[in-house]
Amino acid sequence: MQMPAAREAKLAARRAYSGPNPRLRFEYRCAHCGDWFPEKGVQVDHTVPAGSMKSFEDVGSFARRLLLCKVTDLEVLCKKDHQIKTNRERAERKDKK
Repeated sequence: MQMPAAREAKLAARRAYSGPNPRLRFEYRCAHCGDWFPEKGVQVDHTVPAGSMKSFEDVGSFARRLLLCKVTDLEVLCKKDHQIKTNRERAERKDKK
């Protein structure tokens, strides 16, 4: 099940597919590279990281940031750009320690 805000973010980033594959109805624009991808090629990402759950005390704030976000807190990214962003955020967190 998708969060309502994530569904809205994907709707805002989609257009009708007009390519040769008759099975595809929509494609989605990556907010970083601007290219168009089928639904399986994109992921919805938080513009501000939701954080991690390293201890029991982190559970409440993590759940709030993850589940109670607004559509303006999300962006649609292709899988490649999402992985690049995730790796960069992890490296930044590691450097802060």
